[in-house]
Amino acid sequence: MHTDTASPVAVGADATTTHAPAALRRAAALDILAVSPGVIPFGVTLGITVVATGTGSLNAVLGAVLVFGGSAQLTTITVLHLGAGLLAAVLSGIVVNARILLYGAALEPWFRHQPLWFRLVGPHFIQDQTYLSASARKSYSPAEFRRYWGWLGCLLLVVWTGSVVLGLLAAPLLPPLPHLGLVGAALFVAMLVPRLVDRASTVAAAVSAGTALGVAHVFPTFGILGGATAGVLVAMLLRRTS
Repeated sequence: MHTDTASPVAVGADATTTHAPAALRRAAALDILAVSPGVIPFGVTLGITVVATGTGSLNAVLGAVLVFGGSAQLTTITVLHLGAGLLAAVLSGIVVNARILLYGAALEPWFRHQPLWFRLVGPHFIQDQTYLSASARKSYSPAEFRRYWGWLGCLLLVVWTGSVVLGLLAAPLLPPLPHLGLVGAALFVAMLVPRLVDRASTVAAAVSAGTALGVAHVFPTFGILGGATAGVLVAMLLRRTS
């Protein structure tokens, strides 16, 4: 991922803004509207999965707000449902969310000249959708980006949490479907397949799957964690040597 170090975000925090607050709010709303078709079905499905696996509706809502990461939350729920301990579930979610570190590094120029409170609070909103949206807003000054990012993150949080709640409410209305317990695995496959675009990603996925099966055979509660960790390490090694 490339960031333009010559971007106007490198200007001091007191730079004069050229975009009205209403325009920044509208830009954030339009960006969230553009990504919502992918966010809402994921959130609804996650909510249904929570009910199907019996992992707790309140936990799902709190996770949507605090974790604010669908793939990490889905991983944690799936690992807990498989009978693993809390530590294994949390570590699995952390490994899956490791990509956020890369997003944070790429967004560093936008945060560099921000107030301390924003640099502490703002990263909570770093997700795939906010990263992609903000990357296209290179003309914003630090003050403009701060306002835009706040609206962007809050609106995505509302859409995501609302989608999860909608799934929780819809689940009891659905007929008994035993295969709903497999939704977590199906979502992971759906997210993975489009990303198998080169040798590194394909090898990493194969190593991850093989490791997960091998570890699960010996230590059942650590299968997903072992597979995710192995996949990430292999991908990093292949990217570095290619």
